Formats: sequence, C-alpha cells, structure tokens
Amino acid sequence: MKKLLYIILLFILSLYALPSFCYEHSDFELIKQLRKCNKKIDRNPEDVRLYIQRGYLNFMVGNYEDALSDYESAKQLEPENSDIYYSIGKMEYILKNYDLSLENYTKAIHLKPKDAKSYVGRGLVKEVCGNLQGAIEDYDKAIKVNKKYSQAYVNRGVTKDKQQKYEEALADYSKAIKIDKYASDAYYNRGLTLCKLKRYDEAISDYSAAIDLDGFYELAYFHRGMTYFLLKQYEKSRLDFIKALDINPKNNDAREKLIELQDYVVE
Repeated sequence: MKKLLYIILLFILSLYALPSFCYEHSDFELIKQLRKCNKKIDRNPEDVRLYIQRGYLNFMVGNYEDALSDYESAKQLEPENSDIYYSIGKMEYILKNYDLSLENYTKAIHLKPKDAKSYVGRGLVKEVCGNLQGAIEDYDKAIKVNKKYSQAYVNRGVTKDKQQKYEEALADYSKAIKIDKYASDAYYNRGLTLCKLKRYDEAISDYSAAIDLDGFYELAYFHRGMTYFLLKQYEKSRLDFIKALDINPKNNDAREKLIELQDYVVE
C-alpha cells in the first residue's frame, strides 16, 4: 500500500513539474530576447539589423506573420539586401503564399546569383506547386554554385523520387550523406526510397540512422514502424508507432496502425 501511494505521489509531482520544464526548454528564452529586441527597436527604429533579428526570433517561436512583417520592414530600410528577400521568400512559403515566395526568391537570386540557398528555396516552391523539372533545374543550379551544399542533393533526391527515378534519388541522398554525415533527413528520405524498392532491411537501417541523429524524428519512427509491419515484426512496429505518438499525439496514422496491430500483437 505504501509503495502504491509513493508511486501515485511521484506521478502527481511529475505533473506539476512538467509545465515548468517544457516552458524552460521551449520558447521562454526566445520570448525574453523578443522583448529586449522590441525595446531596442523602439530606441533605434532605423536599425535594419534589429528587424532582421526580431524576424528570426518571431520565426523561431512560430509567429510567421510577425516575422514576415519584420523582414518587410527591413526590406524598406535596405532594399538591395538579398538575404532579406530570401527570408521573406521563406516566410511566404511557410504561409503558403507560393507566388509571393517565388517572387522573393527570384529577387534574392537576381541580387546574389551565387547564393545556393535561394535556388534551393525557389526549387522547393516549384516542387510543391508541381513543377518538378523546374525544381530540379534550381537544385542543379544550387549544386553548381556550391557542390558541398548537402540540402540541395536531398531536395533533388526527393524530387527525383517523385519522378520515380529511384536510383538517381538514392545517389543524391548518398551524396548528401557523404558531404554531411549528420544529415538526418538524407537518411530518412533514402529510407523512403529504399522501401519503394522493397529493400526493407536497408530502409530500416537508414531510418535508425536518422533516429540516432535526431531522437525526436517522428516520421522516421513512423515509417520504420511501417517497415517492421511489412516484415511482420509486429512488436517492433508497435513500439515505433507508440514513440511516434509520444512525439506527436496528433499523429492519427500511428494511432490507427496501433489499433490495427491489436490483431497481431499479443500483450
């Protein structure tokens, strides 16, 4: 009885401790920096660097409209700064204003033709809008500008996968990993392509590598779980779906698979 009460007490204490822990390790410091930045802008309303800084902070806490407004203010003060147009393009993309995103990335490229990240940003917009060949052309340009830009290879691999050019996609992911061994998204996306080729053991290895690099990689857990399910390794599959749900309780696909697994897994 005493042991049970002790466990209950520990559980209650953990509930009280959880919010402060989450707050401490989420946006608390960023919000403090935002407040400081607001005061600095009040004192120095013509300092473009402060608007860029506040735009980044607003982006980090998810205030995308406010971030966009800050970058627009920065643009008024420094209209030939390619990095500002890049940041505006990124915000417009997040807000799904794809035409405006494309326009700003193009302006950034015009101002700085050898800026690989703007080509990658514009390529991503084209990809989302269904212009796969246009996206690949932009990723090619990014790679031409910077052959060591791993994200360009990852994005080009994703686009080639959509074109069902699986071997080319695998080559791009492998190149990205060779450049940056910490590129978790390269491992994850290579795993997806390997699954399409029914190379399940290799896919699991790649998903596991992505998880080793990022322990909160929800989609890597989910798709590794799906691959274990295909291999009829139901208990491993169940554990991965539980982890995916733990990271994102709104992952309804993982929840549905757990329900389905009740017919396969013996508790």
